[in-house]
Amino acid sequence: MHDITEPFSQDPIADLASAVLSELYRTVCGRQPRAVRAYHDEDALLILLRFDPAEMVDVGADGLEHLLEGAFVAMPGMIASALEARGGIRVAPGNLSVCADRGLAVFAFSAGDETHEGDAGELLSFEDSLARAAGSRPKLRIAS
Repeated sequence: MHDITEPFSQDPIADLASAVLSELYRTVCGRQPRAVRAYHDEDALLILLRFDPAEMVDVGADGLEHLLEGAFVAMPGMIASALEARGGIRVAPGNLSVCADRGLAVFAFSAGDETHEGDAGELLSFEDSLARAAGSRPKLRIAS
């Protein structure tokens, strides 16, 4: 298992995106993902998630199947909201590709280096980020 808490790059956008996706996955599944990597280029952000393929069909003690597949669909919008709230970074969700058999999900975003004044350096908890984003953003549009 890889240590996903250690920053993998010198790119603060990629590092923040990795941390956000790790927190989302932990919230949904109750455990850390196997690995998270993010790659940021001028106008693109890719986040790769390695997870246990059993998570896609895992049945909890309550007899309910974990809905990881449905959570994956919602994650791009939540990641975009958290990046804007935490770092003032605007990204537009793009494609999502999931290979359940291999335990791999790839989230693509179109990115910019734009930051909001007053947000620089301010890091919020994940819950605070979502609350702030929900109160201050217009309705989220997911690009396909």
